[in-house]
Amino acid sequence: MRTTKTIAASLVALTALTALVACSSDPAETATSAIAAASEAADAAEAADAAAAGGGTPEMQALCAQMVAEALSPDAATALATENGYVARVGTLEGEPQAVTMDLREDRFTFEVTGGVVVACTYG
Repeated sequence: MRTTKTIAASLVALTALTALVACSSDPAETATSAIAAASEAADAAEAADAAAAGGGTPEMQALCAQMVAEALSPDAATALATENGYVARVGTLEGEPQAVTMDLREDRFTFEVTGGVVVACTYG
């Protein structure tokens, strides 16, 4: 499902395409480049939307799966997240929700910890 952000990115790219084609000496080449740029912009917007919706990027999904599969401690999982450019926090400890902010950060993992290991994580 396309969101407002994705649609806005597509409209910006389409506007840029129109301007480039109108000013270009080789409209076909410019159109091809602009279409590729529009596609990349739409893909980036969709990835951001997925992360915001709790889906996470493919890299974040893989890291979370690794953290859970390897039964990492919260410290080890946080270190892995940090090594890969992300931040992390514990959201649930032994079934008890922890005090956390409700702000959205697309680069953040929130861990569920049981028995001293990460058993689940979310993104955003």
